[in-house]
Amino acid sequence: MNPRKTLRTLGAMTLGVMVAASVVGCKGVEKGRKSNRTVKASIQAFDPNADIGFDFGDGGGGGEMPDDYAIRTAFNASFDGMDACVAAYKERKGMSADKQLDGEISISVKLNPKNSQPLGINASISSKHDQDDELEMCVKEAVDSAPFPTYDGAPRIVDFSTELDAGSEWQD
Repeated sequence: MNPRKTLRTLGAMTLGVMVAASVVGCKGVEKGRKSNRTVKASIQAFDPNADIGFDFGDGGGGGEMPDDYAIRTAFNASFDGMDACVAAYKERKGMSADKQLDGEISISVKLNPKNSQPLGINASISSKHDQDDELEMCVKEAVDSAPFPTYDGAPRIVDFSTELDAGSEWQD
């Protein structure tokens, strides 16, 4: 298979998934679900339907929008961390490293215009693996470590969707 054609196809599929994810939206925080885990304070969940306050006075954000390419590049930088989360999950559950997990990860990131660290991250996994809080937190930490762009504007919410375990194929 031609690597150039593969990259082009992968890019088109990624764009399609991102558009579909933005149309569908993201799920809110599950209510009534208790967790006995300690949550890292810098990774806050947020209500995607809440109003965003605009401060137009001194020091308020301008109307600049974050660069779409820079956002996608930052998110793509978190793939290695997410792959490590999946590998750790497989090891914890006694699964073969070669077994590919089903499901997708839907992630919403509330961008911080003044800092590369997001204001909040929502993540949900669409498979039987969604019951594992450690996997979900690990994915959120991987995305939280991505260098998202700063800009002069209001906080923005961006949605992403990707396979839980993309697997790998060696090409000669």
